[in-house]
This record gives sequence, structure tokens and C-alpha cells, in this order.
Amino acid sequence: ALNGLLLALVAEGDRLGIARGGIGPWLATVLDVTEGRARGLAQDARLLATVPQLERELCSGSVGQDSVRAVARTVKAVRRTGLDPVPEVAETLRVAREHGARAGLERVRALEEHTDPGSVEARHAQQRERSYARIAIAADGEMHRCEILLDPARGAVLQAAVELQVAEMIRARQFDGTELAPQDVRTTEQMSAEAITRMAQVFLDATAEQRGAHFSLPALAVTLQDPAPVQLEIPAGCARTAFGALIPARLLPRQGDPRRHTLTLDGHTGTWDGVAVDRDPRARLASAEQRGFLAWRDRHCRYPGCDRPITFALHAHHTTPYAKGGQTTVENLKLYCSHHHTVIHHG
Repeated sequence: ALNGLLLALVAEGDRLGIARGGIGPWLATVLDVTEGRARGLAQDARLLATVPQLERELCSGSVGQDSVRAVARTVKAVRRTGLDPVPEVAETLRVAREHGARAGLERVRALEEHTDPGSVEARHAQQRERSYARIAIAADGEMHRCEILLDPARGAVLQAAVELQVAEMIRARQFDGTELAPQDVRTTEQMSAEAITRMAQVFLDATAEQRGAHFSLPALAVTLQDPAPVQLEIPAGCARTAFGALIPARLLPRQGDPRRHTLTLDGHTGTWDGVAVDRDPRARLASAEQRGFLAWRDRHCRYPGCDRPITFALHAHHTTPYAKGGQTTVENLKLYCSHHHTVIHHG
């Protein structure tokens, strides 16, 4: 939370010219951070200094590092338009306070696309160029070390594939009393290693035709309205992955592909591929259509501060308990991870 105060002080120091060689190199020395990190801090400080109304908020100590970064990016995005950044900054801070820093950053990504159309496509191209995967033998000469950096689209495919398997391993162990992984695979990290190895084995066992298959990107939403409203959460031509990143909508399966589903909203409910989401309010468990709706609406565990994504087998919890007459409708359901679902029930 002191990051905002730090940037306010840096901005004032930059204005007074306290560092003859530049504020970036001075920060790198004083704060013992890399030059790249120091340049980023200096840039954020200069952006925030253009909005004097922010100083009191930044110095309050209540604005964390990620929220400060979101505010700086908001100022930069709006500055391109020549408009007053104060209202947009206030909205970014409100979203970050009410829904978390991650939601604040997601709002900024959408704002950047609104003020600079095509920025998502350009960023995607840059991220693909930066992507890599390295597999090497570790220092002991036996174990394998894997290092992977992926763009949001391919990263979402890999992360979803791993987490769906890990979630199933945990579910089977906790609720079914069965084992889908060897006994020595106990931690989440060990399960992830098992999942990646299984994916490789499935690929090796597949036919040549199957190996050439196109993978489906786990995305939550894509804007289809034409013309699109100016301030949509997801700009026209973009889609949001299950993990929050904006990507070009052209990467998704096309209309008519069985891997693509259509959600039509109607107030607090809607239809999923033409099927009423709340078609059976007396059912004990949420339907596939309801889980699809909840994935779009909640996007991650609803417990404050938890951002477990939907790929981690979140539970559909009845706000008004089913045993007490609560209906199985999306208005009465919220997504929670298994840990926080237990906390809610014993809270």
C-alpha cells in the first residue's frame, strides 16, 4: 500500500530535479531495483503527476501496487484522447476497491482498446514474438527443467488443460475417495507436473490425424453487438480468456463450431445455446447451462480476495440453502472454490 506514496514522492523529486542523471538511474541505485523496474516506476510517477487530484489518494497508503499501476495506465490511455483523466481514474479506483486489483487492471485493458483501437491485436503479436519454451537437463544431470512463457491465448489453453486435470484429481481424492494420481503425488504442484506429463503421453498415443487437431481456446466472452456500445467491458473485436486477458476475437472457434456457445442475457438470467438457464429451479444441482452462465458472470471464486479461476472446478453454492427452500437459479447461485465453499458453510 506504500507504493502510491512512493510514486507521489518520486514525482515530486522528478519535478524538483533532484537526480542530475535522471530519476530512473537514481531510483535503481537508491531502491536497489533493476534499471527496467526503476524506469517503470519513474514513468508511472510522471503519469500520475499529471493528475494532481490523485496525490491525496496515493499518499493515503490505501492504494496497492497493482491498483497504482492500473491508475497510471488509465492516465496514459486517456491522455491520448485529450480528455480529462479524472473521471476515468476515479472509475478505475472504484472498480479496484469493490472488485479487486485484478478487475481494475482488466478495466484498463478494455479502456486502452477503446482509446487506441487495435492495441489488443498489436499486443498479441508482440506477446507471440516473446513466447518461448525451454526444456533442459537440470544441474544433477537427470531431472528435466521446463521454462515456458506464452502469450495469453496459448497460455490460457495450457493453463486450462492443466488445471482441469488437477481439479479432477483433487475432487476424486476429496469427495469420491478414489485416486487418479499416484500416491506420491500430493501437492498441487506435483499434480500439475503429473497433468503435463499425461498431456504429453496422450499426444504421443494419438493418431497422426489427432495430433494435427486444432485446440479450443477457453474464453469467457466475446462482444457480438453491432454496433458495439462505446464503453463495453470487452471491446468489439476482442474476447476475454478464462484468466482475464483480452485477446483478438478471431482466435476463437467460429460461429457454428460445437466448441462455441452463445449466452443470451435476459435480466438476471438468460439462455445458453437457446436453452433456458433456469429451466428447472427445483433441481438439486446446477445444470451445465447454469454453470456456463455462472462462469461468464462470476469468472472466479466469489470469496473476497480469492481469484481461483473457473477451470479449477468451482462449486455452485446456493446463497439460500436448497434444504431451506432455496431455488437452483443463477440469481441464488455463486461460484466458490472447494476451500472457500467449506468456509462459507462453516462461517
